[in-house]
Formats: sequence, structure tokens, C-alpha cells
Amino acid sequence: MQELFNTFNSLSQACRYHGFHVNKKGLDKVKLMIKENNIDISHFRPNEKEKKYEIIEKECPVCLTLFTTQKGHQREKQTCSYACSNTRFRSGINNPNFGKLVGNGDCNTHYRTVCFHYHKKECIICGENKIVSVHHYDNNHKNNEPKNLVPLCPTHHQYVHSRYQNEIQHIVDNYVKNFEKNILPL
Repeated sequence: MQELFNTFNSLSQACRYHGFHVNKKGLDKVKLMIKENNIDISHFRPNEKEKKYEIIEKECPVCLTLFTTQKGHQREKQTCSYACSNTRFRSGINNPNFGKLVGNGDCNTHYRTVCFHYHKKECIICGENKIVSVHHYDNNHKNNEPKNLVPLCPTHHQYVHSRYQNEIQHIVDNYVKNFEKNILPL
């Protein structure tokens, strides 16, 4: 029996060999077998899993506290906690929704702020002023210059991006043309 146990590296291997589930009940059966037969298991590896990744210490970029994480792991932690993660990735400059920049990207003003600074906050088609979307006239979401931003209600914004575009496109074109001619030169 000792020779058989010399081929195992752990209690769980012994469990599997004997057809036991690797749980408390199965491990208890193997331990009883070892005790009854006075088997030496000093060669078994310690009861901790082998570490696949190196444990490193990092400084949280939000609160500057030190924390540990697994280097190279697919989910290597970038911050010390959920709160700091939310601060870093759900708000501020690292948020993918942040930084819809004005014009050439020299300022961090959101495109809606720019639009409603230069345009009245109402749909240019129907006059809706409670819920107003902003349409990028040239469909380039990086171009946030005032002449490229057109206030539309969600319904008419959907029209512009659908097969019904031709029903309102002439109104949008005239609005942009008049905006460039009358307002921008000031």
C-alpha cells in the first residue's frame, strides 16, 4: 500500500485513484486509509496550490495605496478596490464615454455642451425641447465643431439614420447651411 501512495503527490490524487470524490467525505476516507495502514505521506506537496502567476505589489492610481495582484493574469487588477475602479474607469478621462472632444481635441468639452451652447435646445424639425438628441451632420463622431452638431428629437434623429432620411434631410441641410452663413461668422 505504501508503494501505491508513493506514486501520488497529494491527497486529491489518492482520492481520484480510489474513485472517491475530491471533497471532504472523499478526503476523509483517504485520510482514514492512511491512518489505518500507517502510510507515510511526507512526500506529498504542501496543501497550497502552485501559483501560476507571480504576486506583485502595485500602487493604486486613484488613492495611492499599495495592493497585491497577480502579474500577467488576464484579470490583473489595476486598482485596489471596486470604488477606485469605478472612479478611474467610469468617470474622468479614462472613461470611454468621456472626451467627446470639441473640434480637433484640444479641449475636454462634451459634444452636447458644445451643441447647446451654439444651438437652441430643441428639435429643428418639430420643436421638441424636453428630450433632444444631437446628430453629427457628417456622421464623424470625432468632429464636434458647432456646425457639425444638429439638435434633433430622438424620433427625427432616428429618421436621419433610417430609410426615411429623405423626408427630413432637406430641412437638416438648410439648417446647417443657414447656421454656417448666419451664426459662425460672428
